[in-house]
Amino acid sequence: MISLNNISKSFDNLQVLKNISFDIQDSEIVSITGASGAGKTTLLNIIGTLDKADEGSVIINGKDITKLNDKELSVFRNKEIGFVFQFHYLLNEFTALENAIMPALIGGTDKKQAEEKAKELFDTLGIAGKESNYPTELSGGEQQRVAVARSLINSPALILADEPTGNLDSKNAKSLFDLFFLLREKLHQTFIIVTHAKELSSLTDRELIISDGKII
Repeated sequence: MISLNNISKSFDNLQVLKNISFDIQDSEIVSITGASGAGKTTLLNIIGTLDKADEGSVIINGKDITKLNDKELSVFRNKEIGFVFQFHYLLNEFTALENAIMPALIGGTDKKQAEEKAKELFDTLGIAGKESNYPTELSGGEQQRVAVARSLINSPALILADEPTGNLDSKNAKSLFDLFFLLREKLHQTFIIVTHAKELSSLTDRELIISDGKII
């Protein structure tokens, strides 16, 4: 499903990524680990089209995203990739449901259709009944689940999660990882997860460890 070929990236005179290549299969859950500053988030951002590699190619479902222009990248990112971050980035002036459907509305989906899809996701994610709550009325775990619903609203091919459990206690962190496996089972979702938590990365199908800009 995903193929990275000789990806390199430098900032000023510092080479962060050095000829990284790997493949990820459909419905696989892969973790990326390594020390702070190893290049984990940079690699995730390149896969997610938020940053561009200096060299190499990223192919997702047969499409070389390194050859797309900015407008094409925006459309691809909205439809094919969902993002879950350490901070949920929910907008406090909107309800949980309104936060969840925003990417769908941006992509041109009918509001009623988007709301129906979001309600189904809320049920799957265990937060049914919280649709009308504002973020400040939700627990940290519930807020992160709303963020997961938002990432899934456009039925993307791939979910990229950058330290998604960083602001959660151990119980909620394990619960979120269990949720990712449930989504894989129900929706055949593919995940790439950057995490420092070894006890969580050990649960994934495969762990890619970055050191000195390379996969070791």
